[in-house]
Formats: sequence, C-alpha cells, structure tokens
Amino acid sequence: MFIRKEIASPRYLKINFMKFTKSKNANVNYLAKIVEITNFIAHPNPEVTRLKMCLVDGYNIIVGIDYEPGKFVYFPSGCTINPLLLSYLNLYRDGLKNANSEEKGMFEDNGRVKSIKLKGTVSEGFLLPLSSLSNWIESEVSLKVNSEDVEVNTEFDTFEHNNKSFWINKKYIVQRNISSGNHQRNRQKKLKYFDKVIDTQFRFHYDTTLIRKDPNAIQPDDIISITSKWHGTSTIHAYVLCKRPKTFIEKLFGWLIPVNDTQYDYLYSSRSVIKNQYYNKTKSSGFYGCDVWGEADKILKPYLQKGMTIYAEIVGFTPNGGYIQKGYDYGCVPPKEGETYEYDKHFKIRVYRITLTNVDGIVHEFSAREVQQWCNTRGLVPVEEFYYGPARDLYDSEIIEDENWNKNFIDRLANDKYFYMELNSPDCTNSVPHEGIVIKKEDMHSAAWKLKAFKFIDKEGKALDAGETNIEDEN
Repeated sequence: MFIRKEIASPRYLKINFMKFTKSKNANVNYLAKIVEITNFIAHPNPEVTRLKMCLVDGYNIIVGIDYEPGKFVYFPSGCTINPLLLSYLNLYRDGLKNANSEEKGMFEDNGRVKSIKLKGTVSEGFLLPLSSLSNWIESEVSLKVNSEDVEVNTEFDTFEHNNKSFWINKKYIVQRNISSGNHQRNRQKKLKYFDKVIDTQFRFHYDTTLIRKDPNAIQPDDIISITSKWHGTSTIHAYVLCKRPKTFIEKLFGWLIPVNDTQYDYLYSSRSVIKNQYYNKTKSSGFYGCDVWGEADKILKPYLQKGMTIYAEIVGFTPNGGYIQKGYDYGCVPPKEGETYEYDKHFKIRVYRITLTNVDGIVHEFSAREVQQWCNTRGLVPVEEFYYGPARDLYDSEIIEDENWNKNFIDRLANDKYFYMELNSPDCTNSVPHEGIVIKKEDMHSAAWKLKAFKFIDKEGKALDAGETNIEDEN
C-alpha cells in the first residue's frame, strides 16, 4: 500500500513514496491492521457509561466513550508498540516517558498490548485512530498521510520511506542479556563450513494462525480435526537428505570421478534453531545445547523413515529439573539429583504433525487422522483429538448456517467446556489454565489454526510483565 506526496519545485516535481509493509520475519498473529469502524456498541454493563465496544477480527475491543466511527489501527494483544510512537502520543503510564510529562496513558514501560477484563467484559487488543499514527509518521519523516489513501484491511508491522524502515509493532519478547563477543561470532563463522542442511529438505514448522484472524478459514462442509493445545516447547526431528562432507581424496580428485554429495542424515531442532546443523568433529555435541530436544531425539529418532519429519511438543521438566513451561507439569515430576532423565516420567512428547519430503524437495503432509493412526500403531502418543468430522456437525442445529456462521462457530468454540476452554488443564496436576485448541482441515495443506483461552492469555501476559522468559522465544 503506497502513499504519495508531491512537492512542487521550480525545476522538478519530487515524489516521495511511503508504504506500510510486513517485515521479513513478521509474525502473522502480531501484525497491526487498518480497520474501519462504522459503529460502536454500548458496554453490556449499564452502569458503565465512559466505555463502549467494537469488534475487530472477532475480538472484542473496549474503547473510550469519545471514540467516533472512522479508520483505526488495530494492535493485537501480545504485541509491543514502538516506544517513540507511545511517547509521542503520551500513552505511557509513567508520565516521564511521554512527550508531555503531565499526561499519562495506560501502557507499561514494555509497551505491551494486553488482553484485559474491564467491568466484567474482555478486551483483546488496542485501537488507535489512524490520524494519531499519521501525525507521528509526519513528525518522523515530514510526510502527511491521507487516511483516504490507506486501504482498509492492510496488515503491517513496518512503514518504509525513502529506503528507510521504521518498525511500528512486533511480537513482545522478554529480552535477556546474551553474550555476542567476537570469539562467539568467529566460532559460528567457522562452523558454516560444516553446515549439512539442505533448505528444501528440512523445514521449520509453519506459524499457526489465530483463528479469529482468519475467521472464514473453516466452512460448514470442511472435515476438521480439533486437538488439545499443550503448553510446552516445539521439537522437530527429521531423517532427510543432507550435504555429505567430502573426504580428503574426494576433494583432490572429485573433478575426475563423479561424487555423490548428499546422504540421508538425522537433524533435530527446537522451534527455530537446528541443534545438530554442523558436521564438526572437533566440537562436542554439548556446544549446541541439545538439552531437552536432544533427549526427545532419542525417543523419536528410531521411528524416522527416509524423508520423514516429525513435529511434536515436549512438556514436563528439563533434565536439570526446571519446568519446560512454568507450572505446567502435565503429570510429570522433576528428576532428582543424579537420577536418569526418563521419558513419560520426567517429560512427555505429543506428536502433532508428520511430513514426507522426496528427493526433489516436494512435501507430502500427513492428514490429522493419519498422524493419529501412525502414532498409535507405533507406540508413540499423538496430541489428544477432541473432535473429528464435518464442522457443521459439531454444533449441528445450535448454529444457523447464515452469514454469521463463522463468527458464531468460533464464539461457541471459545466457550466450549468440552474442550476445557476457560477451565484448568485436565492433564496437569497443578492448577493452571488450559491453553486452548488447534484446528486443522483435512485438505492435505500445511496449515493450522489455534484458539487460546482468555484465562491462559491473561496468565501468560502477567508472566511476561514479570520478566519471565519463554523457552519458545529463546529457541
């Protein structure tokens, strides 16, 4: 989406372009979005007269009574907003951080957008008048943004102007100090010579989209699988084609004799870091910090066939006795000092996805039902399946199939106690909120949608505000 500014000059006409964009590593669940609100509704509590509400992507947003219909920027909960923007608009709770120290807003120092409950009603996100964002952009780059030129439903986390990028919002992650000295960088540079990964063979897991951001994804005729979402850490295990290190002789005479430069080899990783990416016999495996992912590899590796990749969730405790996710024990117990780390006692693994990749890099996606059957016939445990069948049959006559079916379907899911939504986890000994559910369509495509419980989101948000790091964000 482009915005153009023309500046007259005696000799030439200069045209500046500005556009809202998605950054290279943007997370689809935390993008800002241009929305147009044509009407607001009253707060359900008749005693609340200074607040009103609107719906954005199925999320309820509470705003001040002075908001008028028009174009807005929607920021989803869980993202953090550029501190320069918050300061410019005097939105920090700490007035000293604002441009006008006499004014105070609602944002804490971390700038995180929260899901909160106001007078008994949940608000999931933050709505900012587009004019406010436009004024900040003009103060930064001297470019006036005409709201009429901005397209509704544009999603972004960055704006670009004259080859410069300015971030607007991003997923909030608790920052921690990480050593980045020259010694560490040099070690990593040397290791690249031993990299065995072929990009078309090994793939990280796709981002699971929040179902409210894609409400029309599920249609009444779709065959769907609904599984329990566990709060742990992702793990990936593959037996795929890799680059084969050449021998000394092959390096010398490879130009004379054809050499096969690939071979099937094992890889395992966390959500975003391959733990055994390099061939390097001079380094111990501990350098890669295999930790709980390496332990999971011992369990899953024997089941891998050529071209297969298994995606799973690890829950419980780490080998050093710490929670994988604080409070979420899933019936496990921490290992005692000197005790051997055991599967199904100290940690558990739940498989949620399997793929097969051929020599040409073409991926076959196991269906949700195939994942269940494959695991059950091999002694592995898949994620718990709550429902399988046509989407319309889940609630049958409860939901009328009209233009509101998708919204009503998601709203019904969000409060379904059969799926433990807004209840405590049935799988944990500790009293902790159940995270939610994952929905897949049986269409052989690589996609899934998640629906998190508000109680879980609220607990997760408080942990972030307390500065607690998350194993998923660090790996």
